[in-house]
Amino acid sequence: MKPEKIKVGIVGVGLVFTSHLKGYLSHPKAEVVAVCDLDLERAQQFAERYTIPEVYSSFEEMLQRADINTVDIATPTFLHAPMSLQAAEAGKHVHCEKPFCRSVSEGRQVCESVRRHKVKLVVGETYVFLSSHQKARELIEAGEIGRPLQIRQRHGAWLEREIASVYTGPPDRNWRVDPQQSGGGDYTWIYDHAVHFFSSAEYFMLDQKITEVYAVKAAGKGLVKKSGAAHDPYSTAEVDIPIITWIYEDTACQGVWMRAERLNGKYDYMRGFSTTIIGDKGMIEVLGEGGHNLLWEGQQQHLLLHRDGKETRAFRFDEGGDDVWQSDICYYSQGHINQVHHLIECILQDSQPRYTAEDGVHAVQCTLAAIRSARESRPVKVDEIEPEYTAYSS
Repeated sequence: MKPEKIKVGIVGVGLVFTSHLKGYLSHPKAEVVAVCDLDLERAQQFAERYTIPEVYSSFEEMLQRADINTVDIATPTFLHAPMSLQAAEAGKHVHCEKPFCRSVSEGRQVCESVRRHKVKLVVGETYVFLSSHQKARELIEAGEIGRPLQIRQRHGAWLEREIASVYTGPPDRNWRVDPQQSGGGDYTWIYDHAVHFFSSAEYFMLDQKITEVYAVKAAGKGLVKKSGAAHDPYSTAEVDIPIITWIYEDTACQGVWMRAERLNGKYDYMRGFSTTIIGDKGMIEVLGEGGHNLLWEGQQQHLLLHRDGKETRAFRFDEGGDDVWQSDICYYSQGHINQVHHLIECILQDSQPRYTAEDGVHAVQCTLAAIRSARESRPVKVDEIEPEYTAYSS
């Protein structure tokens, strides 16, 4: 039965909390009823600021007592699948941050519960919901570059604003570099971020699945240890993955991701995330999270469409800029707002989500394949990753 109003409880007052909250507050059919965090005082402060009536320090208590039909999970990675499972078992719809799980079996448990209880679940894969990326997909679907055949992803430095315009989370964020809590073992940074890269690589290839991954490993010997963004505990790693390549179900299609930024001691003038999609009749260059310096005829652009025998078309997506990064591309918060609105509409219309629990599990499986590839110095097929395999106990 479709609800008339989406009544939400958000768990986890951290980096993405405000971006998610903006999504619910800006939708006429949504209401945030409850907020939950282990730090009750912090939860109460945000509840007062945004007039949220109920505050909890126990997730189980919120599920049992709050008048909600939807749960937004914005907690550390190790809690994503367990909390999603609890919410689905309680009959609640779910919006869950990425990475969705730490093993395939953990994620599949949630998938089965979502099907059994007939609830909606959207994984917060914001790269699929960025306005610039959605326009690129629209152009590819329209045949503007012909058949897409190759993806080239480029990861330069994310540079934060001097003062973020949203709350960037508490100081206790060491779970991000904890091998087990992050899910990443020795590769915590890549585990947290590669789900984005694989998800967008399949999105731009019109949902073709990646089947095999090869990751290049680089030792950080001699590099000066540097810190990343002020809101994250990442620093230069002893072992880095600077390049990942992959192939799709159609082996005529392939992709590559390359990283050159302050944490791995390399420089790229292109900032943030950007992608080039190569077709047989043209190509698209598009900016993603933190992106900057895509130039055409001396002007900053957000998407360029190049076609054989036709003039280049340039696009911009001016949505107020990013709340955290020095970038016009609004990852924080518009990308998150887009995905929250998508979940709300899926619930209200009883429609299939664009990015499901199964999609989230597959992105994790690809990421685990990349980590195994780096460890074993060989290409790894995605279906080699066994259901119980984790990056932190292998």
